[in-house]
Amino acid sequence: MTEPTAASQAPPMLESVLRHAWDAFHPGQPAPLGWLTHTTTQIRAYLDEHHTAPQTQPPTVPAESLPQLRSRVLHALRDAVISHDIDVDAANQVLDAVDLPLLPRRWQVRLTLTVVTEVTSTCREDAFDTAETAVETALTGAELEARIEWDGRERDNADPGELDVTAAEYPGLDQ
Repeated sequence: MTEPTAASQAPPMLESVLRHAWDAFHPGQPAPLGWLTHTTTQIRAYLDEHHTAPQTQPPTVPAESLPQLRSRVLHALRDAVISHDIDVDAANQVLDAVDLPLLPRRWQVRLTLTVVTEVTSTCREDAFDTAETAVETALTGAELEARIEWDGRERDNADPGELDVTAAEYPGLDQ
């Protein structure tokens, strides 16, 4: 018994294609003896000689170009977000997956703070107004881009204290 040749080990699909090709060009005529085996062997040899096997490992990147590659990935994703080709959240997911820094974003943050301050005033409403002005002045002085939205309904508490002897005797009166 003879060993199977490369042609006989060829996938049946190749033989089927060759038979179809013969029938298309020579309808009703039988293929010459050995033609199918010979042609299959020739195709297989050509493919083995000219076809490169797929790489099982990814190509290695030289260590000196890795920072450049990381930078290119970061900039490419940033540019894609700027041109609206990709969503910033999707870009940040990719960057996080490859351990690169995330793209910076502008955030609008709403904080609800309880600020207790002591002010001098003649009535409850003036005390709130004075306290609000003091907070705004402090934030403006801190050079933060802050927009304060005072809600008069959320004025929680103002407890009257003792007389402020350091304040002007009668504010608002002409003397």
